[in-house]
Amino acid sequence: MKVKDVPQDGKILESSGVRDLCYAVDEKGDYKQIISVGWDAKTVALDYTWESIYQECEEIKQEVLNGEKSPLAYHLHRLVMTPEILSDYSGFSKRKIRRWCRKKHFEKLSEAQLEKLAAALRINVEQLTSLD
Repeated sequence: MKVKDVPQDGKILESSGVRDLCYAVDEKGDYKQIISVGWDAKTVALDYTWESIYQECEEIKQEVLNGEKSPLAYHLHRLVMTPEILSDYSGFSKRKIRRWCRKKHFEKLSEAQLEKLAAALRINVEQLTSLD
């Protein structure tokens, strides 16, 4: 892609202040780093992805309300995390985190464990134990 062809029509990135770094060829044939605010195809893909995540969060929220899952499962999905990522951040094993996504296991967590999980998720314990 040439420098003049780097897309500058993204709506999401432009409004958020976030920019993409692209590599393009200048008139001398050298690669240059060019800042882009995105492009329409990327905006459509991001909109679709976030809508899908929102819908999945609503489904998980209903499962929490039905007593099938714990609030941890909801917050993991809402924050676009996996048990593996939370394991790395919290120091708890992936297996434990997966178990804690079930209500009956989550209810047995100590205050210290809840605090450690909440800190890794960057929320407080009250948020972790609810759907806020």
